[in-house]
Amino acid sequence: MACVATLAHRPFSWYTVFREDTMEKTRDLSFDSFRGIAIIAVVAIHAIYLGGSPLIAGFLYYRQFLNFSVPALFFMSGYWASKGTIQSWRDYRVFLLKKLYRIFCPYLFWSFVLLACSAVKTGEINGYNVVFRLLTGGACMGYYFIIALAQLYVLTPLLQYINRRFKIYGLMIVVAFNLAAMLVIYLSRLLRVIGHIPAALPFYSWVVYYEMGLFMANRHSEVNLRGKMPLYVLSAVVLSFFVSVVEVMVILAMNVNHSFATYTVKYSSLLYSVCVIFAFLVNREYFRHLPKLVSTMGRYSFGIYLIHVIILGWIVKIFGKVDATSSFQPLYQLVLVVVTLSICLFLIGTARKLLPQLFCSRVLGF
Repeated sequence: MACVATLAHRPFSWYTVFREDTMEKTRDLSFDSFRGIAIIAVVAIHAIYLGGSPLIAGFLYYRQFLNFSVPALFFMSGYWASKGTIQSWRDYRVFLLKKLYRIFCPYLFWSFVLLACSAVKTGEINGYNVVFRLLTGGACMGYYFIIALAQLYVLTPLLQYINRRFKIYGLMIVVAFNLAAMLVIYLSRLLRVIGHIPAALPFYSWVVYYEMGLFMANRHSEVNLRGKMPLYVLSAVVLSFFVSVVEVMVILAMNVNHSFATYTVKYSSLLYSVCVIFAFLVNREYFRHLPKLVSTMGRYSFGIYLIHVIILGWIVKIFGKVDATSSFQPLYQLVLVVVTLSICLFLIGTARKLLPQLFCSRVLGF
């Protein structure tokens, strides 16, 4: 209590926020590697949309394999957000300003760049459309992640309180809430009985993964490599993946709203993503020994997330769009992902060497 009182009476300072934001953080190679794998999967997902046909059966099943990517990023965001204890309003302000400043400055920079390019191309500027796209992450494919993450940062004290107050039951409460929210999305997408409910943008689609990160951050030692546990978890990953494939087949058979089959916001994808996250937790030691390139992509993951769609769009225009039914499509997708990631790494690495560190981290997100 004395600590709380001390924190509560310490004067608030913007310097404190920015100083803490630029402090050298202890890196965990296992998380860097897992984040690197997740960002590769994100790029692969967007390569399907920009360079292929996402509703072709083969792509639908391939997409299910990649669907762990965004949940994994939310999980890791929650895991590291838990490292700062929030015990007072001052702590909350510092936490929130630091986190929002870290993600929103680069988000706004790249969003304005993309919206300006779009305005130049079309010759039209619509103020309402610009504001709407900024508020909804609509400037670029995938930017919804930043808006949803900001919502989860705001909810962090509440989620931490639930964890402290109810322990494992708190996690179960959040899971139940997430399942209920997804049920509403199912009714909206499949049965069309309650209109069009947003799936990707609001926090309620992702809160279970962020909550898992908060909950497991101080309990990772409880997940041990005992006996055959890694084998069981990996088996669960395989089984849950096939469950997600079956759900896709059912959605296609129902012949309603086929685009829903591509979504990560499905019960089967939630099960699959949770299994992949647990597989990471019980096999963290193996992730530490993955090639350095993977962990480097993990360190640069936010920058890659911000610019990869721009790069990917250029590459698709240069190479042209290959017929999704062609036997060359798998190779084409591989080329798109490899070239996009290579250019992103080159641009980010070059910027970090040539430009001031603060400009790269605070403005560019590199």
